Amino acid sequence: MNGNGTAPVAAARRQRPMPTERSPVTSNETGLLINVIRSLTSSVSEDQREVEKSRLEKGYKESGVLIDRLVKNHQQDVEKCLVSFRDVSSKISNCRERIHNVRNALHTVKSLLELRRDDLKKLWHENAQQKSVCEIMAKLKLLSIRSFREELREAPSKIENLISKEQYQQAADTVTESRELINGRLSRVEGLSHLSAEIERFTKILIDRINDSLVNMLVVDPFEKHLLHILRTIPEHRINQNSYCLSLLTKSRNNSGSGSSFNSATAKSRIVSSVGALSTILRTSEERNWDVDRLMMLGKNMIDKMIVNTVQVMKIGANIDESNEGDTTHLKQLMQLLSAQFDSASQQHAEFGVLVEKKLGRIDVLTSFWRSAQSAIEVVVSEHLDINPLLEKQNVLGTVNRKQLFRFENTACAAPNTNSSSHQAKALICKPSAYNIKVIFPILSRMMETTEKNINDSPCELRRFMHSFVMRVFVERVKGELASRIEGALRGGEAVRISTNKKILPSCEKVLSLCKDIHDLIISIDLYADRFAALWILVLTDYFKNMTDVYEKMTPKTSDPSVPSSDTIPTRCQKISAAWTADDDISRLLMSLPNWHTASISPMTPAAESEHDVGERNKRESEILIGNLGTQAQNSLNESNLIMDMNDIKMFASLHESLRWFSEEIRELVHSLPANVKMMLDTCMVQVQLKDGQMIDNNSVPSAIEDCVRRLESIADSCLLLLHIEIRVHCFFHLAPLAKYRNTSSHNEVDPEVVALGKDLHQFHDNLKDVLSPSKLAYVFDGLGHLCASLFIHYSQFMPRLTEAAKKRVCRNVWGVQQRLSRITNRRELDLDRARAFFDLLLDNTPDGILAIVPEKRSLFTATELNYLLALSVRSDKTLSNQPGALEKRQMILNSILNQKK
Repeated sequence: MNGNGTAPVAAARRQRPMPTERSPVTSNETGLLINVIRSLTSSVSEDQREVEKSRLEKGYKESGVLIDRLVKNHQQDVEKCLVSFRDVSSKISNCRERIHNVRNALHTVKSLLELRRDDLKKLWHENAQQKSVCEIMAKLKLLSIRSFREELREAPSKIENLISKEQYQQAADTVTESRELINGRLSRVEGLSHLSAEIERFTKILIDRINDSLVNMLVVDPFEKHLLHILRTIPEHRINQNSYCLSLLTKSRNNSGSGSSFNSATAKSRIVSSVGALSTILRTSEERNWDVDRLMMLGKNMIDKMIVNTVQVMKIGANIDESNEGDTTHLKQLMQLLSAQFDSASQQHAEFGVLVEKKLGRIDVLTSFWRSAQSAIEVVVSEHLDINPLLEKQNVLGTVNRKQLFRFENTACAAPNTNSSSHQAKALICKPSAYNIKVIFPILSRMMETTEKNINDSPCELRRFMHSFVMRVFVERVKGELASRIEGALRGGEAVRISTNKKILPSCEKVLSLCKDIHDLIISIDLYADRFAALWILVLTDYFKNMTDVYEKMTPKTSDPSVPSSDTIPTRCQKISAAWTADDDISRLLMSLPNWHTASISPMTPAAESEHDVGERNKRESEILIGNLGTQAQNSLNESNLIMDMNDIKMFASLHESLRWFSEEIRELVHSLPANVKMMLDTCMVQVQLKDGQMIDNNSVPSAIEDCVRRLESIADSCLLLLHIEIRVHCFFHLAPLAKYRNTSSHNEVDPEVVALGKDLHQFHDNLKDVLSPSKLAYVFDGLGHLCASLFIHYSQFMPRLTEAAKKRVCRNVWGVQQRLSRITNRRELDLDRARAFFDLLLDNTPDGILAIVPEKRSLFTATELNYLLALSVRSDKTLSNQPGALEKRQMILNSILNQKK
């Protein structure tokens, strides 16, 4: 409808004229055009075509002119018509579009009306069905209440039956259904309180059974799985004597018969079922948390009980009883077994923890297990390390001033702790000792690493416990025991007491035993290697101080004249050998000579050398000794300057060999340390205070140990050098008097000094041969022949006029020394042949005769020795000795001969 309220009127349609209604003019024009075209196409003559063509062109031009004129005349009308046509055309298009939309809308409305009709029809049918159902339910309501009541009455017996069959999930479902009935559909029904209480009672029983089953699967089964390996090695008659072993064996046989003996798949399915049952029964988070905490407490108590059972089984397997105590080997096996048991239990708890986190919302199951495990391990370790008395003493001191208001020993919550305490008192497999830590610490280290890895807590409680024990108890205890042991080893005369059948001092062996014990502690308790290495350095430093005191007492630097000598307290005077050894320049010079080097590079077996090589090697040393001691021995050398007590000689030798052996053993101990321990000790800096107050700062532990070893070696080297010098001082002491005038009418073959020298040499050899190694013994005695020969020749310059008998006696003295020395060295000692040849020249030649044979003997003697020979020959000649200038004249001749020889 339009705005005027009238109905719309359809537009008049243009009627298309029929062919019969067309204008005759148009038909004529069309016919004319066709005729013209036909004439153009059918005309043969070219002229006629041109005529027709011109006529057409003329007509076309006239028509064009006519059209232009008409268009010009009706220009405005044409434009108006076009605008009107355009408006009408657009309106018609819009109207057609609206009509099309209306038609589509009508179709949509029709479809919706049809759907609405179907929905209404469906709802009507449903309403009718609902009315029928309500009528039926109303009739069944009374019947259902009666059936639910019967179901509740049967629920307690059903739950009890399912619990006995260990079908915990079905029992939990029954409990849940019963609770829903009581609190839901039957909440208004009276008389159900008794059934509700009965169901709750069986619910608690079900929870307890589930917890017990979980404890068995999480703790008991992993522990007993490892105990079965030990049980199979125990004779059956001994198993029958122990109730636990018998029950474990019976359980194993029953489980193997049912095919479920420690089956991981079966245990996992049972754990899943048990956790699912708990999640079904426990409705609130508080109830679930409380039950998980209670389960962890039950597991902790069971761990304590299983540890006692483990110790019990191991005792039976190792046949340990009151008459046969266990040792550290059994303790090590126990800790290894406990470690394996805890690893197996940890795997079970890890799987259990995943289920608990998923269904009960607790994430600390594995952490709680390892806390309980650490607590149990601490108890076992405390018992075997003998630190419980200390802890009990601390507890007593802490509770002296406290008065208990209540006693809880007999309460239910205290029962598990009381039981575990009684069990722990029996969990000993060997005698308690703090040193048991050596065998168990590596195992405890692995357990601490495992614990920290599982609970993501470093350091763990067990590590803190062990650190507290090692640092506060064990290190101090070891330090005290080491102090008492080293005091016992070095007390009084123990430090210098010589063993009757060994060349090593017993005190040295005892101190090395201490060092080996510390070495074992460093390897076993490598985490605290720096602490024990400090004790090592302390022992070495104390031993160095003691050995220094021993050496200084045996070699006093000066004799105090203000202190009177006593018959009961002998006093020691300074010895020449000790003074020379203490002199840095002299000792350094003697140690730089080839003979010292030879003894150092071949410590056990000396190399085979000719007598000529030995003489050449000791030639320089003889010159040094004669240059320093020659005049002193001639004038002021007395017996007090010598070491005459052979016990002291043997003591110096034992001290040398002991300290050398000790140093090598200490180096071997340091070398045998593991690489990780060496790396730790390299980064540990220590401060060492020596006997003289000298401080060594910022030195690594291996360097400090090596420094102590070198200082001990310096004492050992001083002892060997002292022996080397001392025996040579004896040679000076006994041979120097031979240069003085004496009565030659004695019937003795040799002089007493030669006999005394031989006796001293034999005593030296007898006391040193069983103590010093062959190379060191060779160092002491090699070169004595060269030295004695050089002394005979050197002291010839101090000899007075020699008679023929005196000359022969000197030769016999040389021969006597050679004979006695050869018995010791098993060599001819050719250097003494040279000395005897020196004096033989006096027997057979006059001074001029000696000058005559100088060219022949030049290779045997030096120019100085030939001058000594010539001077002695002149002094012994009755004629020339009284002629002034006789000696000088012949010395000039000798020098000219020697110069010509050059």
